[in-house]
Amino acid sequence: MQITRYGIVGCVLIIFASAWAQDVWLSIRSGGQEKIRIAVVPFVPREENPSPDDLGLGATLSEVIAADLAFSPFFTVVDSQFYPQKFKEEDEINPFQWMELGIQAIVYGSFKISGTDIKVDARLYSVSAGKRMYRRKLEASKTQVRRIAHAISDDVVKALTGEEGIAQTLIAFISNRGGYKELYICDYDGYSVRRITYDNSMTFTPDWSPDGFLISFTSYAGGNANIYTYDILKNDRKLLVDYPGLNLAAAWSPDGRKIAFVSTKDGNSEIYVMDVRTKTINRLTFSDAIDTSPTWSPNGRNIAFCSDRSGTPQIYIMDDEGGNLRRLTFEGDFNDQPSWSPRGDLIVFASRKRGQFDIATIEPTGENLTYLTSIGNNEHPDWAPDGYHIIFCSDRLGKYQLYEMLWDGTQLRRITNSLGDNVSPAWSPRYRWNFD
Repeated sequence: MQITRYGIVGCVLIIFASAWAQDVWLSIRSGGQEKIRIAVVPFVPREENPSPDDLGLGATLSEVIAADLAFSPFFTVVDSQFYPQKFKEEDEINPFQWMELGIQAIVYGSFKISGTDIKVDARLYSVSAGKRMYRRKLEASKTQVRRIAHAISDDVVKALTGEEGIAQTLIAFISNRGGYKELYICDYDGYSVRRITYDNSMTFTPDWSPDGFLISFTSYAGGNANIYTYDILKNDRKLLVDYPGLNLAAAWSPDGRKIAFVSTKDGNSEIYVMDVRTKTINRLTFSDAIDTSPTWSPNGRNIAFCSDRSGTPQIYIMDDEGGNLRRLTFEGDFNDQPSWSPRGDLIVFASRKRGQFDIATIEPTGENLTYLTSIGNNEHPDWAPDGYHIIFCSDRLGKYQLYEMLWDGTQLRRITNSLGDNVSPAWSPRYRWNFD
């Protein structure tokens, strides 16, 4: 894979291999795993008389890394007020003092400002082993300090757990903050928001291609509800589906070769699959009901979707040719917007049970239905590529804002705070921003 210039945010990246096609495997969801107690020591400047601004950059590094690790399901970040000592180099670390607090690992480092750039030397120390287990030197513009921190966070997750982190991911979403429903993207924690479309129209249902290069979405820009793709590397937009009627809810297959989408081209809302290269299509549903919101299983062999063929909108599963149809949900009078976990073990969806919508998960077998929210309306859930985190929108404070949480509903955080509504979030695959 070649390194390419990422035009949206102005940094260099490499695309990680997508985790969306991996098989189901035993994970932290199975229980029995204690969190790793970790300390994030403030990064120290290598200059003798750093300016307040420089010190602020160092604080940002440490704060972002701590926030990333705290949002991970693997770590408990110990508050800095309990740290037993200050140090600059690892040979100054007294591991016994840290062991007494149960701290198992320490993230620390230094930085130097060189003109408009920042050079960071990040390290990870294993308290139990009494030695350094990771070191990386990173350099970028000072404006990229948060992304440097995200890169370090993902390295720490990988080094200590063997799992790939999600701090170097993006969120696509729809917002009317500018007066119209337009497409935006931001970092996974809500920072670095960028507007993508300027259609002065209505935009819906974004989704990421598995390689992370393309975002599909529906727009009325041409007068009809058509599906477009936006190339984040080339800043290039192309028309993908323009059948007469509504064309929306495009969902990429795990191999990136096809999209499932909804169209009324034949007079009713049906689900189709299109080969992205040849543009040939295959109709999967044949019902007088409304069929919508397709989502692929991570192995690409099944599609979950919403249909009101039973009288109320419910979640169904079929194979990728439209056969072997079965109903998945039976509780709640309106179940919609399913998203299949990249681990394959859960489907998250929006369910109306108490007169308002909540986020719920269910196994593909139909077992273990679990409601994760209980305040306001909560809709449009989507999975992070790690299969542990969920993003959704909620109006619990008035306007719809974007929230993230773990698969069990814990560690909830809000990532947007605009005056407009922010809806339809889609979590990107992993990236690796190159700062070396």
